[in-house]
Amino acid sequence: MGRVRHQAAVIPYRIRKAQVEVALVTTSRGKGWIVPKGSIDDGERSRDAAIREAEEEAGLQGRVPRKPLGRYRHWKNRDPYRVDVYLMRVTRVLEHWMEDKIRRRRWMPIPDAAARLREELQQFVHDLEGVVEMDS
Repeated sequence: MGRVRHQAAVIPYRIRKAQVEVALVTTSRGKGWIVPKGSIDDGERSRDAAIREAEEEAGLQGRVPRKPLGRYRHWKNRDPYRVDVYLMRVTRVLEHWMEDKIRRRRWMPIPDAAARLREELQQFVHDLEGVVEMDS
């Protein structure tokens, strides 16, 4: 068993016609849907990593609160991971981004997005409507 590795994930959302929509991207192999997530670089804050992953993996920019919505733990290749989960109110959608050749991006309603994600993330997505201000 290795040391705990730290990652940051972001749940990008927008409000369309008074409904919250979540942006998911395909895995790098195109086999499923995920939220942007990745390792936190040395000296990098988890919030900054979440912002970076949103732009690299999904071509999205926006407002991210200073504090994470929460965190979860999981195991991968016998290593434990701790993932800080942030919300992002999307303000800019890029037409081209770093990983646009290997990932697709799709906006979907909360129930559809939650159903496509790993169990640890589903509750964060379901809780989104209670956290988000419907101001536009």
